[in-house]
Amino acid sequence: MLALLYLIVMVVLGDNLCRRFCPYVSRLHRIAAAFLVGLVLSTWITYLSALLFARTTKPLLWGNVLFFLIAGGVIVWSRRQPSGTPRTISARPVASEKWDWILGGVYLIFACWLMFSTLGSHEGRLRIGGSQWSDFGPNLAIMQSFALGHNFPTEYPHYAGERIRYHFLFYFQAGNLEFLGLNPAWSNNLLSILSLVAMLILVMLLGETLFNSRTVGRIGSALCLFNSSLAYIPFLRSQESLTGAISSVVNLPWFLPSGFPYRGEGWGLWTMNTYANQRHLASAIGTFLLVLIFLIGRYREKLLEAQTEPGSSPEVQPVGDQTEPMSPPNIYDSDEPANTNLSPEVQQVEAQTEPASPANIDESDQEAITDFSPGIQTVSPKTSVAMMKAFIFFGILLGALPLWNSAVFGSAFAVLAVLFLMFPLKRYMLGLAIATAVLAIPQVLYLKTGNVQEASYSLFHWGYIIESHTFSKVIYYLGFTFGVKWLLVILALALVSWFHWRVFIAVSSLLAMALLFQLGVEVVANHKFIHIWLIIVNLFAAYGLWRLSRIALFGTTAMGKVAAVLLAVGITLGGVIDLFPIRNAHWIETPFQDDPLVNWVRAETNPKAVFLTDRYVQHPILLAGRRIFFGWSYFAWGLGYPLGQREEIYRRLFAERHPQELVRLLQENGIDYVVVDAGIRQGNVVQNPNESVYQAFFKKVFEDPSTVIFKVPDRGQELNPVEGAPARTDAAAALAVNMFAGGTGKGPGQFSTPRGIAVDDAGNVLVSDANNGRIQKFSPKGDYVAVIGRVGPGQGELRYPDGITVDPAGNVYVVDAENQRIQKFDANGSFLSQWRGPPPGFYWPRDIAIDSKSNLYVVDQGRDRVVVFTLNGEVVAEWGKKGTGDGEFNEPTASAVGDEKVYVADPRNGRIQVFDTKGNFLGKWSIGEWQEAFLPYPDLVLDQEAGRLYASSPAANEVLVFNLSGERLGTIVPTHPDKLESPTGLAIKNKRLYVLNSSAARVSVITLPKK
Repeated sequence: MLALLYLIVMVVLGDNLCRRFCPYVSRLHRIAAAFLVGLVLSTWITYLSALLFARTTKPLLWGNVLFFLIAGGVIVWSRRQPSGTPRTISARPVASEKWDWILGGVYLIFACWLMFSTLGSHEGRLRIGGSQWSDFGPNLAIMQSFALGHNFPTEYPHYAGERIRYHFLFYFQAGNLEFLGLNPAWSNNLLSILSLVAMLILVMLLGETLFNSRTVGRIGSALCLFNSSLAYIPFLRSQESLTGAISSVVNLPWFLPSGFPYRGEGWGLWTMNTYANQRHLASAIGTFLLVLIFLIGRYREKLLEAQTEPGSSPEVQPVGDQTEPMSPPNIYDSDEPANTNLSPEVQQVEAQTEPASPANIDESDQEAITDFSPGIQTVSPKTSVAMMKAFIFFGILLGALPLWNSAVFGSAFAVLAVLFLMFPLKRYMLGLAIATAVLAIPQVLYLKTGNVQEASYSLFHWGYIIESHTFSKVIYYLGFTFGVKWLLVILALALVSWFHWRVFIAVSSLLAMALLFQLGVEVVANHKFIHIWLIIVNLFAAYGLWRLSRIALFGTTAMGKVAAVLLAVGITLGGVIDLFPIRNAHWIETPFQDDPLVNWVRAETNPKAVFLTDRYVQHPILLAGRRIFFGWSYFAWGLGYPLGQREEIYRRLFAERHPQELVRLLQENGIDYVVVDAGIRQGNVVQNPNESVYQAFFKKVFEDPSTVIFKVPDRGQELNPVEGAPARTDAAAALAVNMFAGGTGKGPGQFSTPRGIAVDDAGNVLVSDANNGRIQKFSPKGDYVAVIGRVGPGQGELRYPDGITVDPAGNVYVVDAENQRIQKFDANGSFLSQWRGPPPGFYWPRDIAIDSKSNLYVVDQGRDRVVVFTLNGEVVAEWGKKGTGDGEFNEPTASAVGDEKVYVADPRNGRIQVFDTKGNFLGKWSIGEWQEAFLPYPDLVLDQEAGRLYASSPAANEVLVFNLSGERLGTIVPTHPDKLESPTGLAIKNKRLYVLNSSAARVSVITLPKK
């Protein structure tokens, strides 16, 4: 298969280039370097070659032809040239490589499990993990645009017509492998697996290079697999028994919540899930680590020369306190046993091992022995020219990264800038920097200039994602997030030399970047800087753990080993638990192979065609390799594309009813086909879309039961009515304002992410229209009556209103979620008062309910609690905290109150919890399907007269029915042809159950049996 041949040539190319410039620590180093260098350079060669043939019908074909020719020529040339540097380093710690290979095998098995657990294929359908669904939206689209489309010059598939502003080269290569014969899942997974394994191997080798200990390298690389957050402590404490704890861990559907009031903390940000979501990250980090290993090795050599050669030039003098000369062991090996910071007992034990020879020492002990001397520095280039060539080569590697992963490039720039200031070899570092700049600056300008939205944020942003970011809160966040690992890092820093301190300071510049700056529209994106910092800090933690295990007290190291084991468990336990949500993740399937729509698009349309479609994360048109005019806006917003003007045009293209003007707009924006499906018809874009105009004047080229595709006439082609098309009527253009028709939009009766619903005593229906920042009021017949509120932070203004309820006097209480408050309006919509909750205040409150005594129950989702108020805003009761135990919540969404009982929806824990009105726990009812839902927001409503509790099930598109003992009685749905579509909000009045269809932006009504 051509794809496998390509991979072989890629690795051979990388190996032949590395052997000239890269001294290897081990054979694993050589393999990892060959793969990563081959991957990065081969991708660039193939992409640029294909770009040269952008005017041809199959540029990727010619790109691969040129790649094989260029790669073959370089390989032949390289093998005929003498190697510029020795291939391996002879000054390694004396030990067997067996454990390195075993660990590499474990990493391979783990990476295969991780990647295939989150992306696969089954019976012709792509299967994507629920946690990866959103991130894979743009990434798979980019990949398919190369594999099945024609994306040269390259554009963003979700935003056709503008050059791409995303680091896309990894996904280009994945698409290229698919083009050469692999299926999409295999092409992506294969690169992802090998990249992750190579990265972990290089972490291991960096640890060995930095600390002259294979054990430290192995431990440090293993620590990368485990999140060290202390979140597992409250989780385990909430369990009633050991058996219950084990069961909860094994069935855990979500990553351990940190308890910090930021939603990103529930995304598994510090777990291996990051590498499953962002497949291009591991290869970029691995490339940076490859450069770092090279530099650390060169620095050690030069500093050793400065220690051993009198009269060295100032450039290579050791940096530090010159009153205490550093011996070679102290410079080159922090495993040096003679350290005055250790206790007398430890000094005595380690001093006994110092004079031993390798032949008389066990393999595990030999790694502690330092035996560096000028005579074994076999890796230095023979001339300064050879040295400069090596530095330029690694500069080229770094310069290739901006379009691979710009955050990793920024991280490398920051770390190397500090290394330049603190270490010798400045002339060579300048050569590296110049080579990097020549390649990188054009890429950075390409990504950051052009038609981009003006930044609405400040470059300086203290505190990362921490709310009310005082210095103490930031310290607490870092302490909680990285846990007892800090103790080991502090121990390591107390033992290591100034050489290692300088490396630590350089790497810590990444933590400073994350805490002090905002480099994109989402500050959470700074997590990549912290990830890279953490990878290298893991090596310091590993060294601290290793040294702790060797400390002798009372003539034995047993206590040190026990302490090391306990700390190791404390570091890794949370990470082990956080692997289970990946194992338990649900699949989201999307049709691909043998799908009629995908097959038609591939066979019948130009690979460069642009489609006008519904805004769907994984639209089949994108999987077929085509681009769409305006896709899921979150992706384009995150990259800085100007959305306002395009969204206005997008909506107009589904609303314009003048045929000639419609054609002009479509042609002006480069659109070739228009797709009308259920999402468009239900008003996801505009209410009453102009499908009748397309039917009447545009040629229908594809149709299945749910989707119709129309061809946009070519320029100059006469526009005539289609023979046999249904006649258009003026009624089709009328704006419906009935809540049962609904539809996405800003007009009366239209909704944008409707969330809450309530019915007053007169039968009027109130709907919280979240994204439009308003409450809409409808008559009992569903006709639009009035609006309450407008968008804003002021009194009477709303931002993302959610839950809503009405008291007996007709006053309306609204959960103003984004403004973190409850607002009270009178029956006419006039503002009365507002409450922000008991300390520390609300954080994304979600729902509100009223009992027969006119007490209000607010579900404060972000604080995992229920707060009870009087109608005047006085706090009556409060209960709940983060957790999975009885009386604890994990982002509760709704409540219902009646007969002195409070029912709370706790979907992430898969249950309804029952309390008395004072917050005493009474029981719980299991609802497993809630845990399987993607972003679930179920609601509850109580029919006291009938003794029934109704619970919406967004994923199953139905309403669950329970009696008040917790017995599930069945489900209900509306009468055909009406149907539920992501039902969330519920309200009940006069035996009529009102159901808010969130995705369809309309209301359904179900008539309930009398009893």
